[in-house]
Amino acid sequence: MKSVYWDANIFHALFGAEAGRIEACNRIYEAARNGEVIIYTSAITCVECVWIKGNPDKLSPRHEAEITRFFEHKFIRIVQCTRLIAEQARGLIWKYPHLKPKDALHVATAIKAQVNLMHSYDNDDLVKLDGQIGNPPLKICNPGNGDGFEPAEQTDLPIKAPPPRRRINLEE
Repeated sequence: MKSVYWDANIFHALFGAEAGRIEACNRIYEAARNGEVIIYTSAITCVECVWIKGNPDKLSPRHEAEITRFFEHKFIRIVQCTRLIAEQARGLIWKYPHLKPKDALHVATAIKAQVNLMHSYDNDDLVKLDGQIGNPPLKICNPGNGDGFEPAEQTDLPIKAPPPRRRINLEE
């Protein structure tokens, strides 16, 4: 079974139905729901996810139960932030000074979870470290960008309009 680590901004894209991102996130989310993928993320994502890009109001306390239930899906594995992970994150910051503390925690958590693929939309800080961190090297990319989660090739089929964007119902 495939496994992938999701940075908090992947959940932002999913919850906020971000244009140009929601399609790839939905594809992977549905594969996980179908038992094809395990999604790992840090416990800090449960806090970070309340801020949705472009939404100044963020998620409100009325979403608390839905958020909690969402992260209880059997295909989402929450990795606790331990002292070892925090120390590894600190080491990553010293080695890569441009890394922000939460980004370093996500990378250290992905390494601890022993995944070889990390999804992030943080192109300025994380994605540019693709293949430079971990042993074996951690692949860090946008979802569906050379990671095996691209849309299936469809040949000789009539061209259809893309499906409408939809927000993920946190209760699914």
